[in-house]
Parts: sequence; C-alpha cells; structure tokens
Amino acid sequence: MKNLEDGHSRIEKDLTRIDSSVIPQKFLLHRGDILFLAKGANNYAIVYNLDLPKAIAASAFFILRPDASKIIPDYLAWYINQKIVQQYLKENTAGTYIPNVNKNTILGINIQLPEILIQEKVVKIEFFRKREYLLMNALLTKRQQLISYKLLDIINS
Repeated sequence: MKNLEDGHSRIEKDLTRIDSSVIPQKFLLHRGDILFLAKGANNYAIVYNLDLPKAIAASAFFILRPDASKIIPDYLAWYINQKIVQQYLKENTAGTYIPNVNKNTILGINIQLPEILIQEKVVKIEFFRKREYLLMNALLTKRQQLISYKLLDIINS
C-alpha cells in the first residue's frame, strides 16, 4: 500500500523487493490486473500497468483479472471507484476496527457494462480528468509557495 501515489490512483515504480523464488506463479501480477484494496476505510481499485517480470500484491488487496474482450481493466477500476459503488462497499464491509470487504461483496457489485468503444471513451476522459487534477494541484502548490515567498520578501525588506 505504501507504493500507491496520487491518492491511490497510481503505483510508483520503485516497489518494495522480496525474495520471489518461493512465490507460486498464480500470485504473480499481470499487466491489466486490478488491485482492489479490500482492507481499511478506502476501498479503491487501481490497474496494474507496470512491466515487471515478477510482482505480487500485499495481502490487503484482492486481484481482479477481467476478461479484456468484455471489459477494459481501466474502465472496471474507474467504475469500482465511483461514488455509488463505493457507497455499496461501505454498506457491506465487515469488521469494526479495520473494515474489510469480502469476496462476496465484490461479486455483488452490479457493473454497468457499455460496449467497448464507450468504455474506451470513459477511460480516455478519466485519464485527462486525473491529469488535469494533478496539474491543477501542482499549480496551486507553486502559487502558494510564490505568494509565501513574496510576502516574506516584503516583510523582510
């Protein structure tokens, strides 16, 4: 989980290393797998898109492996992260101290599945929305820094 960046929307490239000689093949991640954060208060989905020869997910994640001929992984992750699905997940978590989403809850998600072309458009728009959000945040941070420096310069003059 510590390898997630940008509000759980991206996996950093410098991942934690472990001895992979004892990891069964079925646990290795594939490009396009969806990592679903099942433990904790934030149950986000993120697409694994790194080109690493061997990678696994921490036990806090469920690995979803969608049929790419029917659903685009980025679309499924986007859909799971939508408010209506997130509300469903919150209503169906177990555990009091550490909330936990179980497999049956995930299987109970009713996914709206438009044709692939529509899914591609949704994914493209979402990509640009995220990009804009990150750029705007970076711009706001730089603006705040500039104003602070200028104000400090004024009072130090």
